[in-house]
Order: sequence, then structure tokens, then C-alpha cells
Amino acid sequence: MKSPTLRNRWLRRIAGALALIALTVVTCLGLNFVLVDDIHSYTRVMLDELYAQSGQIDTLFLGSSHCYRSFDPALVDEKLGVHSFNAGSSQQLPDGSYYLLREALGRNDLDTVYLETFFTGYNQSKSSNVPLACYLLTDYMDARSLNRYAYLWEMGGPAAFLDLIFPARHSILSPEDVPQLWIAKLTDGYEYGNYKYVTYPEDGEEYRGNGFVYTYGTSAYGFGGVLDLDADAPLSDFGWRNLERITELCREADVKLVLVTAPLPNAFADHTANYQSFVDAMTRYAAENGLEYWDFTLFRDTRLLQLGYDDFSDAHHLNGQGAEKFTAAFCEVVRARESGRDISGYFFDTLQEKLQQAPDGTYGLD
Repeated sequence: MKSPTLRNRWLRRIAGALALIALTVVTCLGLNFVLVDDIHSYTRVMLDELYAQSGQIDTLFLGSSHCYRSFDPALVDEKLGVHSFNAGSSQQLPDGSYYLLREALGRNDLDTVYLETFFTGYNQSKSSNVPLACYLLTDYMDARSLNRYAYLWEMGGPAAFLDLIFPARHSILSPEDVPQLWIAKLTDGYEYGNYKYVTYPEDGEEYRGNGFVYTYGTSAYGFGGVLDLDADAPLSDFGWRNLERITELCREADVKLVLVTAPLPNAFADHTANYQSFVDAMTRYAAENGLEYWDFTLFRDTRLLQLGYDDFSDAHHLNGQGAEKFTAAFCEVVRARESGRDISGYFFDTLQEKLQQAPDGTYGLD
């Protein structure tokens, strides 16, 4: 039996350790309040809405900025009679899409998932190459969610949890935002449905709800390519692995999965070496797995979807005007599919055919 003196010594040590942990937590909370800018975060607002609408969402969009800048859920709901949600996030990699899908499936009876597949995310060799893509989601995911911690661990191992405890490591505020940021944190900054802190008139962007960001302006630097594709490996092993587990997760949950590429400027696609290799790889994958792949860069019907210079905010993103045009055309394709029509005729098989027969208004521009 331990003596009273030894027992008291151990109790003091345990109490001291708990006090140190409590002091560390309080210090981190204080520093995070002072140093972290989470007020101006699209993903914080998006995830707040995703959780608030649990049990209501039947149609989910996933992907990077080409997702949240391209699909307007309000227009989708109006035209298709569904309750859709855009869970896109900046630089979202396919592992992020996978964990967001798990998160949404745990809270909703999903019918259809549209996975936006901009090729750069599917060419990363590993998730830790773009850690911020993970932190933009895990910073605001439900603290009770196992998906949050599984994603963090998979992306960065133990070191990633330091960024969870002390997000100032990757999300430090700008000095010019003080003290307005602190005032917002103490007043209406976290108020549900308040979009004023995620609206940037000077940058031509505004958050419009359910994950959609409306962008103004046109490309100031033309339509040059950003990444040439390897014709023999248009997707990385990382890209394939996560695409496969997204597919399997949807199959297990009996959810329809559609692979979609939002329209890229034809000039941008033309300036991307071996773009066709990505189209061919995705087309084959879809056929082998009983899925559909729609690349709206290759859309045939220029009457239904007429895009030009004024519809893109930069070299490869739609602006808000272009997004509204695209969303309307996208809904027409969905309606055609749901009516049982063969929709393969909506798309050219190759970029070359598209450029020769029905190029958009950017083709030929640098």
C-alpha cells in the first residue's frame, strides 16, 4: 500500500499536469482569438450551413473552387425541385472530397453526388503537398466528427494536429484587420446567415449561400495553361486512389455519383498539353464503373450554353454570370438524363472536335 505522503505526491503531480494542460488550452484559445482570422472564411460559413441543413440535403456538389464558383444551388433547386448543397472549397483535393462526402452522408439521405474534377487536384502526389486544402475544412468541421481527425491524420500525421490546436500557424490575421476583426468576433461575426464578412466588393466576390460564391470581373491575364498533363499518367496514384474510394463510398450508400468537369475556357484547354488524356482517362473510368462523366468544356450546344470572354473571371474559373449560364445548362442535361434520354450527344468526344466545330468565345485568345 502506498503511504499517504507518496499518494499526496502523486496527486499533486496529477493536479499540476492538469493545471498545465488547462493553462495551455486557455492560452491557445486566447491566442487563437487574437491572432486567427476565421471570420472571413467561406468554408466556415459553408460548413455551418451544411450542418444546419442536416437531414434536408439530397443533392451534393463536391470539388475545388471550380465547384463553388460554378454550381449555384439556388438555381439547381428551382429548376430540378431538389435540395442541393455546394460543398466545394478552395483547392479541395479528392481526399477532402472523400471526407466531406462521409460527413454529408452521415447527416443526410443523399440521392446524387456531383463530383467536380478539375484536373490539377487529381495530379497531386499526396495531400500534404497542399496542407491548407485540408486545414480549410478541418478547422471548421464538427469537433465531434471522427472524419475530421481521420482526414488530419491521413494528411499530415501528428504534426497536423498542432495546426488544429493552434490554427494561427496557417491562418494568421492581417494586421490591418485589427481591431475590426476582434469586434466582429465579439458581435455578429459568427452569426448564422450573416454574409457581410464573406463579401468582398473590392475583389469582386460575394458568398450567396449554400456554398456558392458569385464572382465578378473578367480575366486580366488571358487564358494561359497552368499545368501540362502527362499523356501516360493524366491522374496521379493519389488521384486514382481517392476517386476509387469516393466511388466505392457512393456505391455502398446507394448514391448516384456523376463525375463533372465545369466548363473551362476553350483557350485554356487548348493551352494545356495533353488535356485530351484526362478526358479519355475519366471517360474510361466512368464506363468501367457504371458512372457518367460530363466534361462541359466539350459541350456541343452553343445555343444552350454560349460562353465567351465575359463569362470567365480568370484563366480557368467561371465568373458569376458564366456560372448562372452553366448551371442552367447543367440542369437541362440532368433533366434530359432523368427523362431517360441519351445525353451522350450533348458532348463532343474530343477537344479537337470541340475547337473545330463549336468553340466558345475564348478560343484563339492568349
